[in-house]
Amino acid sequence: MAFSNKKAAPGGKQSLSVKETLLLALFVAMSLALSAVESLIPPFIPLPGVKLGLANIITLTAFGFLPRKQVFLVVVMRLFLAGLVLGTFLTPAFWISWGGGLISFFVMAIFTGRKSVSIVGVSLAGAAAHHGGQLLMVALLLSNTGVFYYLPWLFLSAVPVGLFTGFSAKSAIQALSNSGINGTI
Repeated sequence: MAFSNKKAAPGGKQSLSVKETLLLALFVAMSLALSAVESLIPPFIPLPGVKLGLANIITLTAFGFLPRKQVFLVVVMRLFLAGLVLGTFLTPAFWISWGGGLISFFVMAIFTGRKSVSIVGVSLAGAAAHHGGQLLMVALLLSNTGVFYYLPWLFLSAVPVGLFTGFSAKSAIQALSNSGINGTI
C-alpha cells in the first residue's frame, strides 16, 4: 500500500498535502513578519496610507506557487494575525487594511497567470487596488465620499510601490524556482 500525503476530508474533498500545508504556513509567517517589520519603518512618502507593501511581496510570490484559494488563505490569515500582533484588531486601521488587502487580492487574482501581464504588472494593479480599497473603507467608516479626492495621489504613489514589490516578487519567484520548487507564474 503506497503512502499518500493527501487524506480524504469529510465530504470526499482532498485535504492539503504536507508540502502544501508547509508552504502555506511559510508564506503566512513570512508575510506576517514583513508586516511587523514594515510597521516599524517610518513613511517614505509623506502621504497617509502609503507604505512599501512588503507583505505584498509574499502574496505575489505565493501566486507563483499556490492555487488562488490558498493565496487567499495567506492574505486572510496575515490580515487577521497582523491585527492581533500589531494591536489594531477591530480598530479602523484593521478594517482599512482588510479593505485594501482583500480588494488587492481579488484584482491580482484576476490578472495572475495571464500571458499578457507580468508579475510586475500584477503588482502595479494590486498596489492601485489596495489604495482604492483603503479609501473605500475610509469612506464607509466616515460616511464621507470626499476622501476619494485623495485617490489620484494614492494611485500615483502606487507606481513606485508596485514596481518595488513586483520586481522583488519576481526575484523571489525566480530564486525559489531555481531551488527546485515549481512555480505557476
